[in-house]
Amino acid sequence: MNRLKNGLILIVLISFLAFVAIMPVSCVFYTITGIYCPACGLTRAFINILHFNLLEACYQNILSIPVFIFLIFSIFMLIKDFVQNRFSYIPSLLSFFEKYAILILALLIISFIFNNLK
Repeated sequence: MNRLKNGLILIVLISFLAFVAIMPVSCVFYTITGIYCPACGLTRAFINILHFNLLEACYQNILSIPVFIFLIFSIFMLIKDFVQNRFSYIPSLLSFFEKYAILILALLIISFIFNNLK
């Protein structure tokens, strides 16, 4: 059962990343409000990271490099759990988010402000 959970999460995560990389994506929040959300620019930033344009990636979204590293780390941890037939990464990740919710919220607010000032 653990392998099935991890496999489904991996498929969804990798499919989402592939979809975002291939299809043009527009921000619904920006379309409705005209204000950039904390995630605006992440797709362009990830493309810049893959081309090693790290300064441009930071300009597109200040949180792009930490989020990119987090996604790559998460994929490897999910693959590790899948191979070992365990389901430990997701519960520990949820615990981490619960423990550091205020810090994560503060980072999102900083990103929101930065995205709208540039």
